[in-house]
Amino acid sequence: MPTTPEQKKISRRKFLRRTGWIAAGLTITATVAFPFVRAAIPVLPTFNEPGPEDGMTWVQVLPDGRIRFFCPRMEMGQGAGLGLAQVVAEELNITQEQIECVLPATNQAAPFQMTVGSESIRNFFKPVSLAAARLRQTLQDRAAERAGIAANRLKDENGGFVLPDGSRLTYGMLVTETPVVISDNNEDPESPPPQYAESRRGNHRAIGKSWKHHELEAIVTGKTVYSRDVSVEGMVFGEVIHPPAFGARVKSVNAAAAEAMDGIRVITVDQGNNFAGTTSFVGVVSEDQFILPQAVAAIDVEWELRKGPDQDALNTMLDVARISTADEFEHVMAESGDIKAGAAVAKHRVSARYDTPFAAHAPMEPRAAVASVRDDKVEIWSGTQDPYFVQNRVASAIGRDAEDVVVHPLRMGGGFGGRVLCRASDEAALLSAAVGKPVRVQWSREAEFQNTYFQPAYSHQINAGVTEEGKISHWQHDFVSSPILTGLMPANVGWAAGIVMADSGTSRGALPPYQMANRRTRFSDIRTDVPIGPWRALGAAPNAFAIESMIDELATLASIDPLEFRLNNLPESEKRLVNVLQRVAEISNWDQTRTAKDFGRGMACAVYKGETPVAVVADVAIDHQVREIRVTRIWCAQDCGLVINPDQVENLVMGNIIWGCSMALKEQLSFDAGSVEQDNFHTYEILRHNEAPKMVVSLVEPGGAPFGVGESALPAVAPAITNALFAATGKRVRKLPLSYENVFAAQAG
Repeated sequence: MPTTPEQKKISRRKFLRRTGWIAAGLTITATVAFPFVRAAIPVLPTFNEPGPEDGMTWVQVLPDGRIRFFCPRMEMGQGAGLGLAQVVAEELNITQEQIECVLPATNQAAPFQMTVGSESIRNFFKPVSLAAARLRQTLQDRAAERAGIAANRLKDENGGFVLPDGSRLTYGMLVTETPVVISDNNEDPESPPPQYAESRRGNHRAIGKSWKHHELEAIVTGKTVYSRDVSVEGMVFGEVIHPPAFGARVKSVNAAAAEAMDGIRVITVDQGNNFAGTTSFVGVVSEDQFILPQAVAAIDVEWELRKGPDQDALNTMLDVARISTADEFEHVMAESGDIKAGAAVAKHRVSARYDTPFAAHAPMEPRAAVASVRDDKVEIWSGTQDPYFVQNRVASAIGRDAEDVVVHPLRMGGGFGGRVLCRASDEAALLSAAVGKPVRVQWSREAEFQNTYFQPAYSHQINAGVTEEGKISHWQHDFVSSPILTGLMPANVGWAAGIVMADSGTSRGALPPYQMANRRTRFSDIRTDVPIGPWRALGAAPNAFAIESMIDELATLASIDPLEFRLNNLPESEKRLVNVLQRVAEISNWDQTRTAKDFGRGMACAVYKGETPVAVVADVAIDHQVREIRVTRIWCAQDCGLVINPDQVENLVMGNIIWGCSMALKEQLSFDAGSVEQDNFHTYEILRHNEAPKMVVSLVEPGGAPFGVGESALPAVAPAITNALFAATGKRVRKLPLSYENVFAAQAG
């Protein structure tokens, strides 16, 4: 049933109440959409990008003159709220102390795009800037009316305006008990107010400054409230016995021993298949959280298991050689020229296979949620990248209208694409509905590894060559993986989507930026029984590993310096990539590179989502005594356009570097009969503090709009490391993760 205009509106009174309006203040309100209609189609994440009008209700002036910013971005460490708050401050001429940045509940803002894809600053910069500029203009008009002068005679002042006589009118002085309403009809979209974020280039007051995150002190002192910290009056505690393998369903439950314990209640849930797969679990609820483990241990659950995937079967399904033999690639991304003709003129030719494994998000904070299901309202407290997805999933799970469900989003202890879905919220809601009390569900680390979705494995085959002049003669790149963006959809919907279109998440970054007259890039996105979904940078990292490794191999065959080879094969249109390559060469003293015994330096680059060019140089040292490959230093140059907060951007780049080192050296998942074999950090290793390299980050800022930062530096890191390893050892690593044993047991490349 379609959504009606009446269902899409939120009244001014409701909006002001929901956003905490108590006595007086000023906001801009408009018609905003709340699509609260349950439908037969599967509940899907929130994809809609923001438009110019969407920011109208995100910014308010409080009675004391401070600005409240309802940030339409979820927080998981990337600091998007900080950057956008600086945009608001730029437009309204205020300091960091004068702005209050909050995460809106689902009843305080119309649905906005889920927080993914390094898109927060890129997509929300202009709507936030315009909203704050409109609020400034409204305040200016009010100040002019109060002073009885033309608005253009007022001058901007910190938190207000200066009149010609030198007196000041602060924002707080301009707020009355009746909010000013600017409707859609009296705004002229052709004549928006001046936006200082754009017009003050080179003279910004807030943008370009390294503000510290407003939650920093609370985080380091333990005051920040995460999902597991929420406490609601009357709350009880829940623990869930999850399926031991993908697709398993509860067959029978013997809970007599557990239910004989004081205050224990056992609930069996089986909702069949949904967006996340099979929802089947046994829940235990108690007023005493410390008795839950004992109760869980006393329950005997028999599971109906289907034949789950094991690693050998997955390796066969995702084998590029198998698909190449049958010549059955599903999608052709690019094809031009003549591969055979290109190979004929090549002085050197090489054919190589590159592989990357399944991987987990492994966030610091395992999933948790608190749910309170009442007759009049349902409330959820959870850390999620998409609170509206959680809202609609919970509504569907417990049979309520979405407008009855309010999600209070909280800061996440890591997301990386893994918190779009928060099944702990569904579980807490189902248990709360069953017992009639608020319930908190906390996942264990083992549950976190088994019951989420994963980065798919990749298998690449590249055949390429180089001419006498050092130009790429031909490029044939075939690869196989699984669908990422549609990986969690119900099977029938996902299969249909795969027929209609190639998965752009799987193929992200698979087209090299280099000039190639004779080229063909093909791939197949094969659906398996392993739950697949977004992982940091999606396909960009494994695709860059294959591409930049081959580029290094071609440079070596041609006896050309890797930097020179890249520059000679880049077109004029990749000037920004050329700039970052030259910058990283400069800061790393690339022209003075000397390869010593057991030491090597490597280079790689990539353009994330076609917008953010990055270049990386890595130093690798081999310690044979302790049998260790160590990344000792990494330099990174990046052009992400306008930099809102240099310190925050540098921190994000460093986080990408650490993640890339971990991807190259450590991370790998495998499966046995539908179960994850690595269930904690002793078996799924990530980079540790003492293994982190020294890092140097240089931001190249030529101007223009801001581009994605959150995962843009990741793709170039792993190939820079393996290229450095070749420089140190003469051995090519074409399969990740690399280890000392694997490298020195392998044959030289």
